[in-house]
Amino acid sequence: MARDGHGAFGFAPIFILVVGLLSATPLLAQNVKGGNGGEELPEVDESRIIGGKPCSITQRPFQVALIKRGQILCGGSLIDAQWVLTAAHCKQPGRDLRVLIGTDTLRDGTGEVRMISRSIVHPAYNPRKNDNDFMLLRLNRPVQFSNNIKKIRLATRCPMDGMRCSVSGWGTTKSPGAKLPRNLQCAGVQAFGKDKCARAYGRLITPNMFCAGVPQGGIDSCQGDSGGPLVCNGVLQGVVSWGMAVCGRKGQPGVYSNVCQAVPWIRRYIRG
Repeated sequence: MARDGHGAFGFAPIFILVVGLLSATPLLAQNVKGGNGGEELPEVDESRIIGGKPCSITQRPFQVALIKRGQILCGGSLIDAQWVLTAAHCKQPGRDLRVLIGTDTLRDGTGEVRMISRSIVHPAYNPRKNDNDFMLLRLNRPVQFSNNIKKIRLATRCPMDGMRCSVSGWGTTKSPGAKLPRNLQCAGVQAFGKDKCARAYGRLITPNMFCAGVPQGGIDSCQGDSGGPLVCNGVLQGVVSWGMAVCGRKGQPGVYSNVCQAVPWIRRYIRG
């Protein structure tokens, strides 16, 4: 399931692909169980992003939140002063979204807000297969870089099996069910090779995807984290894309869009 948020975080259509007994969905916040956007974020959240922990924006100064009508929709990564990379399945009318930058909390009015002047979905995006799940967002005006706001470099080499990585977002910290955090959550995972990923998902995996998690399960991105960053060795290696309806299960790692495959397309719009 695509890992973006709605339901408790009100928003757009969810997509479910069933192959045999697999239920793979984009991780939108809208997929979090709950109301139609009217539910408040919890006042207190002591739990963690499926095995992760709260982290500071100074640790993830490139992390942004896509906000729809005051509620989290997806994550994203600042890759230039005026550009964000996120997941294509997070697409909404630009007038409905705001980009929150430079803060690790969604509640206290800190950070900077930008509107979206342009949305560019990868031309080969296939929503039925979650393939090429990339989207560029052009901000209405550039950000000023600071300790809390920095861009992240794109991976030009594809991930290797066992590579140590970290994932972050404001998605649910409980699965099944939903528990939405007040603060940004981070979790350490490792990239899985093609064979391990194929054992979990078979032909659902394309060259534009890779898996990451931990062998024993229990640590994962989840609903509401869609579009957010998977960082390995200091570069943006993956974009949170999809996974199973229940996150963090052993043998069912999260699936990420493979940034190394999208760099030539991204460079058409962003230089340097």
